[in-house]
Amino acid sequence: MAEDKSNTEVKHPQAPPPFVEVECRSSGKILRFSSGTEAGFAVNLINKRLHNKNDSGGIENITLASHIEAVKEGEEEPVSFGPNSVLVKYGPDWKLRTVVHSYGDSMSCDKGVHFEPTRVRKVSAKEIVKGQARRWHVVL
Repeated sequence: MAEDKSNTEVKHPQAPPPFVEVECRSSGKILRFSSGTEAGFAVNLINKRLHNKNDSGGIENITLASHIEAVKEGEEEPVSFGPNSVLVKYGPDWKLRTVVHSYGDSMSCDKGVHFEPTRVRKVSAKEIVKGQARRWHVVL
């Protein structure tokens, strides 16, 4: 008598992918990073891609990411990743995304550090040569 092999197959749970996905809220794109990637590296790479993508000769502004957070619908508070935190996905309903702030919103923390999120204007090579490029700096 022949056995029915469909009933004897063992189904193994699918292993999680060897990467995490982060939604870039500035571009709307999903970026993939290998498991073990630090959040600071991911933010720097995302911002670099946004800056390089904005190849408009310095006319348009771009909104850069400040950090990455994990969010889940129904949860009050997101989980924020510091620059040295390893990116992880907490489960199927959790999503990783960049955090951007509206122009003009200011943020501060308890230790007296205050910073103003800014839009960065891409400067053309012509402006640098003519000395028209402004210097940008962060005030802490």
